Amino acid sequence: MTSIGGPAVAGPLVGLAGAPATLLAGSVGMTLSGLFAATIRRREEKPDHVPERPRLRSEIAEGLRFVLHHPALRAIMFSDALFNLSLVMYQTMLLVFLERTLGLGPFGIGLVLSGMGCGALLGALTATTLARRVGQRPVIWLATLATCPLTVLMPLARPGWTLYAGAVGLAALSLGGVVRMVAQSSLQQSLTPDRLLGRMAATARFVSSGGVPLGGLLGGASGSAFGATGTLWIGASGMTLSAVPTLLWWRAARGRPSCGCSRPSGSGDGTRSVSCPACAGRP
Repeated sequence: MTSIGGPAVAGPLVGLAGAPATLLAGSVGMTLSGLFAATIRRREEKPDHVPERPRLRSEIAEGLRFVLHHPALRAIMFSDALFNLSLVMYQTMLLVFLERTLGLGPFGIGLVLSGMGCGALLGALTATTLARRVGQRPVIWLATLATCPLTVLMPLARPGWTLYAGAVGLAALSLGGVVRMVAQSSLQQSLTPDRLLGRMAATARFVSSGGVPLGGLLGGASGSAFGATGTLWIGASGMTLSAVPTLLWWRAARGRPSCGCSRPSGSGDGTRSVSCPACAGRP
């Protein structure tokens, strides 16, 4: 709900009080959020048996090896990295395009961004149903291929009805992104042993988030070279192509166990390969 209300409030606030006052209000809100979190008094219970603490470097290496050696986790990580890089490139020039090309003011820009929040909310409400009907694995890449191409509607937009079509494309992007994240997060957790969950998540987040600062730099450079419209086209293309790693993994993994073992399901004695870290020691 905050992703819907935040931009809708920010637009009029910029028009009434100015950008500096709006930034100050946002900073105050984030400070209050941190203070509220600090009031939480419940402490996490420590496990009864605490093993000897390994070195941080060895833990990082173990998590990196596990993710890189697992076909599904590796594909998801690289897809996320390309998607985030392309998304930030797109967003870097989106505001410039909305203001300079389409001539929108703060209120209009806020409404467009609120539409993205509406798409994210709808995605959260429908993610479980879509994953159940389409399948958890294929919905990861289908959500990207079905929604990311619609982001080209924004660089095609001009003042008038095409602007509404562009806003719908952005809302679809948010919807597909949430559906994809819900499905792939569930799959990542189901494929990872409990003791490696933290290291898997940290590795995947580190690599996928690495595209965020790079995307900002490339977005600015691309905007200087090709303009806001050209950068939006590049970002939309990159977000669409981010489905390729997970699509290739899905095609290769059909007929195999969901854990990613190399032995096809139902073959031989029906047991899983103990070489798979996600299955070793499991019945």
